[in-house]
Amino acid sequence: MVMTDLNPLLKTFFKTDTFTKEKLNKGLTNDNYLIMVGDQRFVCRVPKDDAHQIVHFPHEEKALDLIKNAQLDVNTIYYDPNTGIKITEYVPDFMTFEEYQGSDKIKRTAILMKRLHALQQTIGYDFDPIARYHQYRSYVKNALINDTRAADIIEAIHKIPYFPTLCHNDWVSGNIGFTHHRDYLIDYEYAGDNDPYFDVMSFITENRLTDEERKEFLKSYFDQPLTSQEIEALKAYEDFHNLLWCTWATMMYESRHLEIYQNIAQDKLNQLNA
Repeated sequence: MVMTDLNPLLKTFFKTDTFTKEKLNKGLTNDNYLIMVGDQRFVCRVPKDDAHQIVHFPHEEKALDLIKNAQLDVNTIYYDPNTGIKITEYVPDFMTFEEYQGSDKIKRTAILMKRLHALQQTIGYDFDPIARYHQYRSYVKNALINDTRAADIIEAIHKIPYFPTLCHNDWVSGNIGFTHHRDYLIDYEYAGDNDPYFDVMSFITENRLTDEERKEFLKSYFDQPLTSQEIEALKAYEDFHNLLWCTWATMMYESRHLEIYQNIAQDKLNQLNA
């Protein structure tokens, strides 16, 4: 949807012709706009045209409904599961994980993740990262990781006992937010029932934690020393994350031909080979 197409929706929803909108430089799979209605500000998320290859908006709707009273997300005031268009309240002092420089951000993120997993709820939709990998791979013409190596990585995941709960599955910096009063986990496009280990390694791999930061996060999340089985499972999920998102980025690059996706794919390949 292009920017001008939003006008009828915004006029109907806000019951006024008087509003302004400004495109924000945020989001890879969406376009985001700052909406001004009088002295009130909102954020409108509009998925890009090929988003249907990546996410299923009715699943996000279920996740948003499940967490709405958990004080995790920003307040959603409009959601259309057919288009994925979402309008949320604007949080003026919101800082992403990358923007926030407080020494407590690792621990705060670990606590945020524990709060999500502690809900011990499911939405009836399995994220199924392995099936998702095969979906992305089916769109890719020139894979950076050969299928034999991919099969070995997937086999390691199959060996891990599976106890699913609602997971966010996309712990990139822009989805983690801090203010002076609250911490936020936003954008549940990829949310689904999954192994919590997947979320743990999503955060670690997407934010390129140092060894010390990784230790701090794992200590804060697990509250006890890791067993050898847990260490092995986390390593398997680390490799799988790099496989999955390298393949996703390659798919996106072949679809949109934007250099940022090529860079992400190469970065994930480098992490896998490290």
